[in-house]
Amino acid sequence: MVEGFDVYWERIRDLHFNKDFGSPYWVRKAEVLRIDYKRDLPTLESFLMSEVSVCEERDLREKPDEYFVPKKTLNEKPVHRMTSSGSTTGEKKVSFWTDEGLGYNAKHLAKIAKFYGLKERVKWIVVGPSYPAPFQPIMETLVLREMRGDLYFIPIETEQLKRKIAEFPQQELDLKRLLADPYFEARLGPVWRETLKYLNTRSIDFLGTTLFMLPELEKQKGFENVKFVYVGGMEIPLELYKFWKEKLEKEGKKMITSYGHYIFGVFFDLPNAELTYYPAAPQSFLYVTEEQNPFKLVNYGERGRIRFLRMDEAMLWCQQERDFAERVKPNEYFNWDGVKQVEAKF
Repeated sequence: MVEGFDVYWERIRDLHFNKDFGSPYWVRKAEVLRIDYKRDLPTLESFLMSEVSVCEERDLREKPDEYFVPKKTLNEKPVHRMTSSGSTTGEKKVSFWTDEGLGYNAKHLAKIAKFYGLKERVKWIVVGPSYPAPFQPIMETLVLREMRGDLYFIPIETEQLKRKIAEFPQQELDLKRLLADPYFEARLGPVWRETLKYLNTRSIDFLGTTLFMLPELEKQKGFENVKFVYVGGMEIPLELYKFWKEKLEKEGKKMITSYGHYIFGVFFDLPNAELTYYPAAPQSFLYVTEEQNPFKLVNYGERGRIRFLRMDEAMLWCQQERDFAERVKPNEYFNWDGVKQVEAKF
């Protein structure tokens, strides 16, 4: 299931499970399940195959923040309390990040961005959920620190918005029609106008936006300068993805998508690989398991339910998501599993 990451696992395990300075969540779980963590969890695979690894997201809503972060980390480093957007469930949940954790995710994104040919010191527009969701600080670290570029970040309030938009068939999603509705005008109108301002007054290389804004953005004079168009991967049906990818490539532009989560971060897809995402190991892993069995991986090329692992000095967490995907083999860039064509099931 995992190979070559046991030294890192031991360091994270010894931090989170330590009774003196670890995280109360993991100390308590080990006590309840009568686990001696050094004896019973010697490798990362032994942890993943153990009942102790199964986390319940409701605990993040019901228990205090300090229950999940190691005491040692809290005493030694600033810890960011991040939240989910709440866009699919209507309820915000919490995760924890250090600056180093955000930076590691950003380095992973930068590596993939350079696979696409993205250069340093260019101008970016990125539309997305703002702090305290982790998306904004990860993007800021990616652009400002890793790519040394200029970032025009445009916050969008995603709480309930995706859910509302999901009520429309994709073929009926028209920006002008949405903006005629007072509900969407209040939430999308400022985002649209700010995007236009920067797109048409700056020489933008990288445009991160929403799929339903693309047809109108394509008509803008400033769109001619754009070389990379980025939209979130889960909102794109495969046929629409293929349509836009082909269309943009004919215009000399490249399309980038992403898969993200408030706990494990954000991952770009790989060029020349259809909606395929590799996580930022060893900080995070994505596994594809049988729907009702988190310990049983499906075969490569088969679809199943995503089980993710996040492990660093701020947070150790492993859970099955509502998302389903195809399991993808390691490749020449990443010697761990990836996932392809992610689809959420509510």
